[in-house]
Amino acid sequence: MAATKVCFFVTPIGHPNSEPRRRADRIQKYILNQVMAGKYKVLRADELPNPGSISHQIIKWLYDADLVVADLTGANPNVVYELAIRHSFNKTSIHLINQAETIPFDLKDERTIIFNIEDLDSIDGCKKELIKNIREINRKGFKYSSPVFRVLGVEAATAQEREEFLETMVDKLESIASDVSSIETDVSMIDLSDVEKGMSQLSKELYDIKLDVQKLVDRAK
Repeated sequence: MAATKVCFFVTPIGHPNSEPRRRADRIQKYILNQVMAGKYKVLRADELPNPGSISHQIIKWLYDADLVVADLTGANPNVVYELAIRHSFNKTSIHLINQAETIPFDLKDERTIIFNIEDLDSIDGCKKELIKNIREINRKGFKYSSPVFRVLGVEAATAQEREEFLETMVDKLESIASDVSSIETDVSMIDLSDVEKGMSQLSKELYDIKLDVQKLVDRAK
């Protein structure tokens, strides 16, 4: 059965017979093609079929591909640049790196599959991790947030996502206000007037925050 999805493989390519090209070929042949068989068609920059601007085509596939797998080995600037573009689109990506190397600082918090292409057991472990990652990505209800999206938060979200976020904040503030009200009642029973005043002021401030957030929700609609 032909694959209906595309996995764009972002990797150092290098010249024919170079070490980067041999590594890219081996990862594609012995790992990606086997793991993705029947599910994703694996594509990389030097295999793009259409003439024209290579940069334009790469950016298009970085946006259109159902999945991006990026090999961070060697801290190749093209790979880092292309992965940053993918992250800016907030679309799913999986990171790989050679076992002997250190994950770049800006990506150290992202889940990365570490393996040794020279070790058959390590290759097998990489394939198993890829399968787990892909299964999770395809799980119903899965939501991906790239580093860029997480930093920008609401600003990077769609209008619907902003509205949902703000409505969630309103609900949480209402819950907090309710808890504070309950505490106020308990405190008043032991006649601690100073504490009661403080809790009353806190309740008022939370209510004001709730009104401000509600205004944002109304504005986003």
